[in-house]
Order: sequence, then structure tokens, then C-alpha cells
Amino acid sequence: TRKLLFVKESDAVALFPGGYGTMDEVFELLTLMQTGKATIIPVVLMETGPKPYWRIWERWAAGTLAERKLTDPHDAAFYRIVDTVDDAVAEITGFYRVFHSARIVGEKLVFRLVHPLGDADLAEIQRRFEDILKGPAEPSPGPGGQELDEFPELPRLILPFNRTSHSRLRQLIDYVNTLPRR
Repeated sequence: TRKLLFVKESDAVALFPGGYGTMDEVFELLTLMQTGKATIIPVVLMETGPKPYWRIWERWAAGTLAERKLTDPHDAAFYRIVDTVDDAVAEITGFYRVFHSARIVGEKLVFRLVHPLGDADLAEIQRRFEDILKGPAEPSPGPGGQELDEFPELPRLILPFNRTSHSRLRQLIDYVNTLPRR
């Protein structure tokens, strides 16, 4: 129950070096995001002390899991390894710089945004992420049709996401967070 709530109710997760329970939590969280069963949130893996922990874990994950095609190389996009609290804070706040939240509405994925995107931004999103989009991404000034009236003041980005690569979706969120206010 604790782990379910840990994943379901969190807006970000910071994990510190630990034993089997920590490994269980990190793999559970990454698996749920990878398969689209959990909301994509920032996951920060905090290095502590002089000896690397998460970087060794990452070498194993990339060198064993991804190399053997048991995971996708893009899956590393789900987490960031950081060395300081300031880096962790920057990663978490940066995740929500433009992206606010997401909701599936019918066949579309709706991103709620802090500010609207420009036409050039939409075209670049379409170009960069055509592999995971089934059609054009569309802006909306607020909630539409079947969407609940949550955050009515926020503009939307409506994505025809093909639901095949959630790690690429994380990369799309990262890209959106680099875009300037228009």
C-alpha cells in the first residue's frame, strides 16, 4: 500500500542509496512510467558521499538491460542522477517550468501548460516527435470537450500520442520545458 501511494500521489521522487527496498522502489516506479501505468514525474537519484552509487547502477542498467534490448535506451530519460540538493531542486522545478500536468481525454493526451506555445514550437514538436504522434499536435486555450474542468486557466497541448514509447514522451516533456514564453 505504501508503494502504491508513493507512486500515485507524488509529484516528484528523490531516491537515495539503499538496499533491496530502494531497488524495488526505483524499478517499480520506472516500470510503471515505462508502461504508461503511472504518471510521468521527475525522478531524482541522489548521489551521496564520495563513492558513486547511482552511476554504478546506471552503468549496469545501460550495460546489461539496454545492451541486451531488455529496456529501451530512451528509458534513461525517466530519471536524473544528481550530486547536490540544488541540482535535485533544479531538476524538479525544471520539470514543471512549462509542463504542468497531463490527462488522457478520449484517444488524446492533453498536456496542461503554464503558458501557450507558438506555432514554430508546435511545428518543431511535430518534427522531433513524429515517431510517437499519430497526427498533428494542436493547441487549445483551455479545457475542451470531454476534459474535466480542472485548471481551466491553463492552455493545453493536445497530443495524438500513440502510447508506444513513454520514455520518448518524457523527452517531449523535457523539450516543452525548454521553450520560451511567447
